[in-house]
Amino acid sequence: MKRNSCPNCLGKNIEDFFFVQNAPSKSLITIRDYEEAMSIPRRNISLAFCSDCGFIFNSVFDTRLDHYTHGYEDQQGYSATFNQFISNVSKRVIEKYQVIGKDVVEIGCGKGDFLSLVCELGHNRGIGIDPAFVPGRINPNPNLRFIPEFYSVKHKDLPKDMITCRHTLEHIPSTNKFLATVRKSIPDNKKVTVFFEVPNVVRILDIPAFWDIFYEHCSYFSPGSLARLFRRNHFEVLDLYLEYDKQYLFIEARPTNSKSETLHPLEETVGHLRTHVDEFVSKVNKHLTFWRRKLIGYREMNKNIVIWGGGSKSVGFLSQFDDLQLIKHVVDINPHMQGNYIPGIGIQYISPDSLKEIKPDVILIMNGIYKREIGRMLEERGLAPELISLE
Repeated sequence: MKRNSCPNCLGKNIEDFFFVQNAPSKSLITIRDYEEAMSIPRRNISLAFCSDCGFIFNSVFDTRLDHYTHGYEDQQGYSATFNQFISNVSKRVIEKYQVIGKDVVEIGCGKGDFLSLVCELGHNRGIGIDPAFVPGRINPNPNLRFIPEFYSVKHKDLPKDMITCRHTLEHIPSTNKFLATVRKSIPDNKKVTVFFEVPNVVRILDIPAFWDIFYEHCSYFSPGSLARLFRRNHFEVLDLYLEYDKQYLFIEARPTNSKSETLHPLEETVGHLRTHVDEFVSKVNKHLTFWRRKLIGYREMNKNIVIWGGGSKSVGFLSQFDDLQLIKHVVDINPHMQGNYIPGIGIQYISPDSLKEIKPDVILIMNGIYKREIGRMLEERGLAPELISLE
């Protein structure tokens, strides 16, 4: 059912501006059977912009679908590039807020990598909450425990000096309701540091990164819309910044007893973001046409094209061009992805070693930040295809 109000501010002044027809409704689940992968339901995406608070969301998102309790796979810790990044993030947060010997709760902890790292580096105690948690994927630690559930008010009594939530809020359709739940779980007299990370929609709009628009992401945040959501729910924004080539948006906050009016310099106005949206609308169709022509050209030259980088970005990209039937292989370094079929697309994920037999002419890199790392891995295997980054 189409939403007629903004999930962030509940305002009615919303307008749809970008559509994707019949996108796979799941992108990060592991499926070993081709027929099962192809039976994944497809749904439309209709991105809407709220002129009251600047929030962007999928106005036709189907909340009845279960995305996260069966084989959800989002682990990024097999990349040296990513591990260096997340290690730096962890050390910075620990030092900045003296998270040493403290109780840390992570909402949407995935397989527990980040929480484990924060607890190891700061000698902290951690509780991870996520229905997609899989035991045995991280090193045992007596100071860690995990609850395979969705976060709710019933978790309000968990000990907490810090609440972290990384790459989860963008999957939640009722964002204001969710953050209100987080706020209610913190006693008014408790100084809890809140640390969230989400994709940065301003970058998606500017590139324009159509491959970063896929069904499981129903909520898209800019610095301004994220900060406004936190202030609305009685949080004071301590810091707001961009990392990872401006792909990721971080917010650090603390609860207050009244609504804060302090703005952060990184926040854009609603009008400014509206300009980004208008420019995206004018650019994205040209960008889609460019890539379609490029792929057709490769097909006419009998080029062997491979995608590097499984999961959501590859699904977002292939959803636009799967009709060309050009790309047969998608590489992912996560061993838990390899051998599975892409939901709704049917291409099987392969390992980097498989490329020695495939001998690709061109590799399309879904995330350019990994280009150097990918280049080294190809060189180790005696391969030298043309590398093209989407961003």
